[in-house]
Amino acid sequence: MAIATVLAAISVIAFGLFSSTTDSTASDATTATTAPGDTTPGDTTAGDTTPGDSTPGDTTPSSSSTTPSGTTAPVIGAVGDAISLGDLTMSSDDIGPLDFGDAGNDVLGRLVSTFGEPTDDTGFTVGDGGWGECPGDSIRVVRWGPLNIVTRGDASNHVFVSYRMDLRYGGISSSTRDMQTVSGLRVGQTVGELEDIYQEFAIEYPVHDVGLTFELRASPGDSLLLWGPVESNAPGSLVTGIYSPDSCDPDAGA
Repeated sequence: MAIATVLAAISVIAFGLFSSTTDSTASDATTATTAPGDTTPGDTTAGDTTPGDSTPGDTTPSSSSTTPSGTTAPVIGAVGDAISLGDLTMSSDDIGPLDFGDAGNDVLGRLVSTFGEPTDDTGFTVGDGGWGECPGDSIRVVRWGPLNIVTRGDASNHVFVSYRMDLRYGGISSSTRDMQTVSGLRVGQTVGELEDIYQEFAIEYPVHDVGLTFELRASPGDSLLLWGPVESNAPGSLVTGIYSPDSCDPDAGA
């Protein structure tokens, strides 16, 4: 009888301890799942650092930012020998031996032979007129430093139609910056130098989408020869770009 009483007392004590431990564990579990500040599935509270999310203020371009979404710029193979910088003179319808209307692959290939791999390449995309093309044209814009080459067509057949040399695209140390017009104008020279070089020509300073520009013609009312952005029309201001006529302009040309 005494043994039975002792066993019963032990059972009660054991049950109490077991019950207390279980209750404590359950309480801890409940606290852990409802603690203030915990993130529940689907929580989009600011500060979430889920991999792949962009952090506020992140402006780093993606590696595919130079080509339209879902496309890849065709590889440009080198073509022929390098062209000397002195022969790459810009005019209203060519850059030295590279004439408007020449096959795009040949023009781009010669420039790869001359300057190496391009800085940027849009691949073929539908234009909106931003490069002087007619809206809806299929174009490709390939850049070496400040020099942008525009071809029109598709991968199977495209031709060189225009260029834009513009310091706003960077590449200040690029050798393309030293390219000059047939008469000797380079980007980075002053408006005063522009007017001295082309003192026998007609120069106007209209505003375009790119800002204040110079427009060069043989005489007032003639076809546009060259144009490009300037800081202002003051003699000491810089010529920051030299453009060929827009390929969509029916009156453009030498």
